Amino acid sequence: MRFQNTGIFVLLAAIVIITTMIQPSFAAPANLRSLIRDTGLYGLISIGVAAVIITGGIDLSIGSLVALSGVLLVQVVNVRFVDTDFESKIVETRATIVEPFSGPALLLQDPLPEIAKGDQLTFASTSGTSSVAIERIVNVGDQSFIELRDRLQLLRPGVPVRLQRVVSMNPYLACGLVLSIAGLIGLIHGLLITWGNLQPFVVTLCGLLIYRGLARVLTGDNQVGLLGALPEFKARFTGSVFELPIPFVARLGSTDSRWTEISWIEIPFSGAILGLVAITGWVFLNRSVWGRHLLATGENEKAARYSGVRTRSLVVFAYVACSLLAGLTGIMFTLELNSVQPGSSGSFYELYAIAAAVLGGCSLRGGRGAVLSVIAGAAVMRCLYKAIVVLGISQEWEMVIIGVALLSAVSFDEITLRWTAKKRRHSIG
Repeated sequence: MRFQNTGIFVLLAAIVIITTMIQPSFAAPANLRSLIRDTGLYGLISIGVAAVIITGGIDLSIGSLVALSGVLLVQVVNVRFVDTDFESKIVETRATIVEPFSGPALLLQDPLPEIAKGDQLTFASTSGTSSVAIERIVNVGDQSFIELRDRLQLLRPGVPVRLQRVVSMNPYLACGLVLSIAGLIGLIHGLLITWGNLQPFVVTLCGLLIYRGLARVLTGDNQVGLLGALPEFKARFTGSVFELPIPFVARLGSTDSRWTEISWIEIPFSGAILGLVAITGWVFLNRSVWGRHLLATGENEKAARYSGVRTRSLVVFAYVACSLLAGLTGIMFTLELNSVQPGSSGSFYELYAIAAAVLGGCSLRGGRGAVLSVIAGAAVMRCLYKAIVVLGISQEWEMVIIGVALLSAVSFDEITLRWTAKKRRHSIG
């Protein structure tokens, strides 16, 4: 197990180094930030499915639950644009971004009401249906320019505009409700498997179909999103939290850099959340009685139950944790992409999660797994994908590479178990 755990980190380092040597842009700070963001998102569902696999179960509904959670977030937040009484015409536009502006700006014929000085307001042209969010009010002399969040072709001098206000549910409360529903789904999975004595494969396969179908029914199979609303909320969950110094990266990315040069890499919100979940999972699995009991349940459920371990409760807990992390990932994916496609969002995510867990040393028989190795497995999966893109390899090879990696990991797992069992028999004999 130790060799396998060490091997996944060696494999990850090899992928990064070899790809960077071929294409130095792979180690660019922007690309590394993107890798950390993707690893954070896929790593969360990988840790969730790893908890289930440790118990000897499986969860095939993760991808569909990610899509359903994104759809539920949009439905619960329920963004609506409400017209106000304010109407005016554009007098002047500032398309060139110069001080004190940080984006496109315009000047109206009439002064804005006090309510307009907020981020959740949009302009909609009376000659079209487009709208654009207000970033801030910038005073230049005795004139109040309105700085916009995005460019819009319809906004030019003489165009009439109407002020609209964005109305929605509190997004934090909406996230809490979506996570509650995800947790309830995990609880149902666990109860059906433990008390209903149904096979995990069957229960979660049915979930895969049901949740995907519900997502399509709720949206009429149309793409939905939060539009231009809640910019500060989205920025908080999609932006960077802090920066970390990483040595040697600059040298790998450029021969002109020195080995001692330090590169500062931005850590996005998803990476920070993954770190918190990883620490919590590591402490639970390696430093708590419940973690030991969880491993014992997967190793031999009957023996653990006869030893006084509450195996049913632990299995239910694993499925609840898996669904909660899938729900959280669905929320974060929706905020990152600003939309969700119910028919395709989350497709094959269960494959990525299971592959990352197996690559990280989780045995499909249960009873074995390590949190940090699972994260390394998720990082390997994303680095392979990024390497395909950066090296210009046709993306049709993505599934081939993932399939080969998963098959190799499962084969290695089987060979290792057989070798260990054979060695044990010889030592006893």
